[in-house]
Amino acid sequence: MKSVLSFAGLALGLASIACGGGTEGSGGSGTGGSVSSGGGGAGGTTESTTGGASSTSSTGGSGTGGVGGTGGTGGTSGTTTTGTPVGCLTDVSAGHHKVSCDGGITYDVEIPAACVGGPCGLIVDMHGYTMTGDSEDENTGMRALGQQHGYVIVQPTAPKDNFQYPSWDQLLHAPLVYQFLVDLAASLPIDANRIHAMGFSQGGGMTFRLLCGHADFFASAAPASALPGCEFTAPNTPSEEIDILQVHGLQDPIVSFPNQALPQRNAALLAWPFGDPAVFEDDGMHKATRWTTPTGTVYEFWEHNYVTSATALFVPLKGHCVPGGADFSGDPAGYSCEDINTFVFGELAVAFFEAHPKN
Repeated sequence: MKSVLSFAGLALGLASIACGGGTEGSGGSGTGGSVSSGGGGAGGTTESTTGGASSTSSTGGSGTGGVGGTGGTGGTSGTTTTGTPVGCLTDVSAGHHKVSCDGGITYDVEIPAACVGGPCGLIVDMHGYTMTGDSEDENTGMRALGQQHGYVIVQPTAPKDNFQYPSWDQLLHAPLVYQFLVDLAASLPIDANRIHAMGFSQGGGMTFRLLCGHADFFASAAPASALPGCEFTAPNTPSEEIDILQVHGLQDPIVSFPNQALPQRNAALLAWPFGDPAVFEDDGMHKATRWTTPTGTVYEFWEHNYVTSATALFVPLKGHCVPGGADFSGDPAGYSCEDINTFVFGELAVAFFEAHPKN
């Protein structure tokens, strides 16, 4: 059993994210994902280390280079139809599969029957700190949505940190998740124009990091309550414009809205020639704003005032929650917003993906 001191240190690390310097996934590097170390020293600099140092680019770059042909995976008339398992996923039959792969990552893979014999899309949906692929699905409902809309759904679970909670490290894990997706896309008739990434909190940061290194592979993305994960400046910037839906709570004390969400959004808006903002939804509890480039690339920013009363490791989550989810319990917390009549993040993401395939 963990000591009270250990839990207090972990809670302090989680709370430090709100200060803007620390990042939720930081401790994963060097301390086995320890957020207590992440909050102060190592964690406080991991985003600058992960993003600012050229090592991130080289890591992502090696992934891109080593499997750069993945774009080629989809280059063959938009689909691949080998039907032969590639990599650590040895069973690509219809149904739910759980498989452990390199780096201690476990993948929950939902394959609709329609996706075995005909072209389907592919969505990777990544959890936040302390969560799993199963709890992520409670928040997003992507397994059912994938069955409904024709997408293979991948929900990876990160290795555990020193506190025995799953924790993503962008530098170490983003290349591994990407390689798994490349292998899966080569194993099933995946439509290369319908490959998307999404995630919550740490998983949102992973989403940004995947886009930073592999924009040629993904059609669009939907990070929610996301840690920073892409600098959008050389050498760490997407190779091409890509449609992005960003969702964030105004009252988020874990990943600060003014200190982390807005700078990440603004970096993307400065990277490409977006026009003026256009507000297209505003009901007093959430506001949706859209920017568009001359070539039609879209950036949507959904800010909301929904909250949860849950605490994680003694830290109130408040606006650090998933709108429309069904995760209201768990270890150490449920991460769904408790407000009624919210928009539903999973449904919103799928609608965005459907509207924004690869051009």
